[in-house]
Amino acid sequence: MKKGIFAFIAVLTFASYSVKAQDTCKVCKPFPWEIGVPIGLTQYFGDVHCSMPYAAGNRLIGGVFARRHLSDYFAVRPQILAGGLAGNDFSQPDGYWDYRGLKFKTPLVEASILGEIYPFKERSITCDGITRKTLAPYLFGGIGVTYTNPTVEVQPGTTFPPLPRDIAADASSLKKWAAVIPFGLGVKWNLAERFTLGVEGGYRYSLSDYLDGISMAANDQRNDGYFVGLLMGSYRFGDKDGDKDGTVDKCDICPDVPGLRKFQGCPDTDGDGVPDNIDACPTLAGPASLQGCPDADGDGIADKDDECPTLYGLAALNGCPDRDGDGVADKDDECPDVAGVVELNGCPDTDGDGIADKDDNCPNSPGPAATNGCPDADGDGVADSEDDCINVAGDAEGCPDSDGDGVPDNKDLCPDVPGLISNQGCPEGYVNGVAPALGYKTASGCEITASELDELNYAAQQIEFYSGTNKLRPSSYKSLQRVCDLLARCSDAAIHVNAYNDGASSSSNIRLAKLRACAIYTYFLQKKCLTKSRISYDGFGDEDTASYYTNADGKRTGTRIEFLLK
Repeated sequence: MKKGIFAFIAVLTFASYSVKAQDTCKVCKPFPWEIGVPIGLTQYFGDVHCSMPYAAGNRLIGGVFARRHLSDYFAVRPQILAGGLAGNDFSQPDGYWDYRGLKFKTPLVEASILGEIYPFKERSITCDGITRKTLAPYLFGGIGVTYTNPTVEVQPGTTFPPLPRDIAADASSLKKWAAVIPFGLGVKWNLAERFTLGVEGGYRYSLSDYLDGISMAANDQRNDGYFVGLLMGSYRFGDKDGDKDGTVDKCDICPDVPGLRKFQGCPDTDGDGVPDNIDACPTLAGPASLQGCPDADGDGIADKDDECPTLYGLAALNGCPDRDGDGVADKDDECPDVAGVVELNGCPDTDGDGIADKDDNCPNSPGPAATNGCPDADGDGVADSEDDCINVAGDAEGCPDSDGDGVPDNKDLCPDVPGLISNQGCPEGYVNGVAPALGYKTASGCEITASELDELNYAAQQIEFYSGTNKLRPSSYKSLQRVCDLLARCSDAAIHVNAYNDGASSSSNIRLAKLRACAIYTYFLQKKCLTKSRISYDGFGDEDTASYYTNADGKRTGTRIEFLLK
């Protein structure tokens, strides 16, 4: 236990320095302090409680805490809790300690200082300064001190009560104050900018064996502890807002002038969506893309940056015109009076195939770009000079592929059956173009023939249950035994049982289907023809509500059973 606690503290310490992330924008997070109230339950673990929790050991606990956020990922939390602990041998679920008959109760006061790690940040604030309603999981650990004053009782009617001398020795050695090491995890919901809700659960490992007032009378080799589950609410505080604009001073770029939160407290005099502190023209409205400055010719370029400020031009050409309309500014066009191709610096393409003549392998014969401007007679995307089937279109090296598996017919060992390129065009399992034998073969090589598979299917159709129950009819035993005999021959064969019930897919109908599949599963285990590792099952609703399930003779059964080898 001690090694686990030290490892947990080491993880917390490492995480506080190693966890890093970046905001999508720089934001200031106000209100680093929180004060709150936790309330919840305790569950005692100690001499009167070995392992399993039980409700009789729960007690209410509540208190007050403060929290100081030192970063997005780390916070410190001093906390005081008051409540109680209790335990009773007679309340143990397994009744193991009934012969001893010990019970105790005690008030509990805990004062602790905790460190909190938020792996995914404690909260998230939008670029407009609005707190998102997010969930923030965290780990916590720390150190604390507890006060207890237990009352111990040996209940009457026990077989082997503790020795009175041990009870007396524990009473004389009682330590009411003890150090504890709290650790655990929780999640906090940022309900609003100033309010949070959260839940957490954590264990308190005590450095004392006297939280319950019992040690030598029970087990003096193990210290006590307790679990605490809390519901927590808190209020954030700690910053002032001098200009009352909703942005606290430490986050306010303009703390003496009321402004807008989305602009970090700065005003926008001309109302153009650009705050005055970064508006190049703060008294003249202009688009944000132009830093709030006007655009006289309306070409999308601020007048101060427009190379042709009095002539409407293209934004892509810094506001300058394009005489021949080829998308290349006149000052940059190698053929300014003849329309050309933008990608070719405004010059023409003789054969009109979209490839500059200097780069065209066939400059006087149009061809697609995929073939570097050369013709492709059959239009299959393969240049004629490289096409193995020049006059027949194909998508496999220029040749036809009848089964569409990517292997040309002249190289396909199974030209009429789609297959794998890695298997010379044949389906998986084919060897040198030869199809595999029908049936089923296990990993060890044991083969179940196609006719035996038919027997499995027939046996599944013959299985019947008493109406509305998962009880097998005796007429089903013969079919189930046949399945046992068949699978016993292949010791590594495994089977999955599916049951489908007539009727709607209600929870009760699906539950009955699962129970019927389980009845078959149980039959196989009882007959010892299959082990648990070789069988699994599941149940489902009706596959087709418009029809009924019947057996091989056409008799309505209400359930379809399916055996799947695996």
